[in-house]
Amino acid sequence: MRYWEIDFLRGIGIVLMLISNFITDLQFFLGYPSNVFWRIFAYLTASIFVFVSGLSFYVSYSKRKSLRRIFIRFVKLMALGILITIVTFVFLKEGTIYFGILHFLGLAWVLAVPFYRFGLYNALLALVFIVGYPFIDSIHAKTLLLLPIGITPDDFYTLDYFPIFPWFGIFLLGLSFGFVFRHRDNSPIRFPYSLICFLGRNSLKIYLIHQPIFVGLLFLIFGKLQNLNLNF
Repeated sequence: MRYWEIDFLRGIGIVLMLISNFITDLQFFLGYPSNVFWRIFAYLTASIFVFVSGLSFYVSYSKRKSLRRIFIRFVKLMALGILITIVTFVFLKEGTIYFGILHFLGLAWVLAVPFYRFGLYNALLALVFIVGYPFIDSIHAKTLLLLPIGITPDDFYTLDYFPIFPWFGIFLLGLSFGFVFRHRDNSPIRFPYSLICFLGRNSLKIYLIHQPIFVGLLFLIFGKLQNLNLNF
């Protein structure tokens, strides 16, 4: 059973993501200036995605406590995340995505299993990861192996980074909010909500194809793009 509220929220997130990532592409490939508004916009967009993923986990796991299904989801998201790592390593001159949103969500669904039993109390446990972020962020190491935690090398730069601190805290907030939805009945929806929900139901597909489309369009319009590596 799907819940239109969850699909709708995810659909809003995907629309905001398309806007945010297109602005990021203009900044990264064409040198458009960055500002505080778009940085806040990007964090808000990412927070919606992570929150709704935690919410989806709680609802899904409540109906079917299958570790096999969780593991399959982990492998799927991690495989797609690794593919993105390879593509960005090959085609970008800098900013390789080593631990982006897909890597994080794959890991988060596994980490969330023992947290499920705490229900609403996860809202309090979330503070550990959110409040602890500044401390973890201040630690640096000469390795990429600690990136999932939030410990980076000095001068580390990537286009997409979602470490456990603080993002698993946002995930747990969504998980705790799932308590509200666990006994809700599904209800029919009408346009325009159905269109937004359609986007929400297909968010992974949209995420995977939107950047090649954006970058391809920019390349066709402007020709050579800075930071795009086509010499191989």
